[in-house]
Amino acid sequence: MMQDGIYWLRFVAYDKTEEGVAVVRQGLVNGGGPGYVWQGRLALEDGTVRGNLMVRKWNPQAPPDLGMFKTANLNIDGSLDASARSFEMAGHAHGHHVVRLRISGHWLGELADDGTTDSR
Repeated sequence: MMQDGIYWLRFVAYDKTEEGVAVVRQGLVNGGGPGYVWQGRLALEDGTVRGNLMVRKWNPQAPPDLGMFKTANLNIDGSLDASARSFEMAGHAHGHHVVRLRISGHWLGELADDGTTDSR
């Protein structure tokens, strides 16, 4: 299982990029950026990250930087560098349009235990 936490993500399609954050908790991923949201499940198996991400364009004013789709379900496969707390993955989906994305991520921090933070 991927380490629970907050991650910075970069999605790259062709020469365009979408960046944002994601929360990973018990293998479930929920996150987003200025134009897209991403949700799904990732698992770690022998240093390989595998799973499925649904990428959905939420902002109709944002340019279609990741492709001409409203929603894409991506099969994900990649590698984890545990010492650097980062990963590199590739995702692809087939449908009305073929979608191929490169995804990189870096662990930013722990999740709050009960959803609150100490403001002291």
